[in-house]
Amino acid sequence: MDRKIKNIIKIGILVLVYIIIISLNNISLCATSKKNNIESEAEKYAEGIDLNNITKEDILNAYEEFSQEYTNEELADVIDEYKEEIKQQGISEETINAGKEILRTTDKESVKEIIKNDIDFDKIQEKINRGATINQAVRESIQETSTDKKIELGIKVLLANKIVRISLIICVIIFVYEIIVRWIIYKKAGRHGWAAIVPIYRQITMYKVSGLSPWLILLILIPIIGAFIIAIIEIIQKFKLSKKFGKGVLFGFGLLFLQPIFESIIAFSKKIKYKG
Repeated sequence: MDRKIKNIIKIGILVLVYIIIISLNNISLCATSKKNNIESEAEKYAEGIDLNNITKEDILNAYEEFSQEYTNEELADVIDEYKEEIKQQGISEETINAGKEILRTTDKESVKEIIKNDIDFDKIQEKINRGATINQAVRESIQETSTDKKIELGIKVLLANKIVRISLIICVIIFVYEIIVRWIIYKKAGRHGWAAIVPIYRQITMYKVSGLSPWLILLILIPIIGAFIIAIIEIIQKFKLSKKFGKGVLFGFGLLFLQPIFESIIAFSKKIKYKG
């Protein structure tokens, strides 16, 4: 797994809470703005924590308290402003950036869930107590983590990313819409609409609707050149489909380059009929 992902999984989360809330007690601050209020409250909160015996509960409680009033973006700004002070405490810039990235791209509930269930903070704290730097402690903990656990955490962090989550939702919407469009097209052509939801058979049905032999799909099994041949057949299929619905070459180009739009026209236009 990429080292940056590892940092985001463990180091990033450790930094975003451990550094912002706890290490700021060593920095002199002046609370004159909302950002300064965050820093001031963090400093005040840290006074009640034994810095030599910090627990996961300390970190989780602190983050929950701050996240009720301040956004992750605002907390990330604090990290950015005090980057140099944090680096002097033995935290690499890569680690700091990972912490900021987590804050800016992950919702609060996901951050709390990962802190609560997925970080072996006791092991990290033990290494720090034995003299290891935060970087060393976390890196050693990562090395001791099983591959399955790393993959699980990587996926969890990825899915917690706001951009990734929105992208997945959009992809699902497009996928469902495409199934609906294909269903209608197949019904118009006198085929089974449900073929749109069955892998492989979906493409076989499209070949039949377009007037192509469904056996052509077996060409994909030819080593090396099979995929290239299928790609050419897919281009031909667009123009054949256009012709089957009484349209010309220009419409075929539309199916080739703007498939969702032009398939929607075929599906929803009452004027377009299947010629067979």
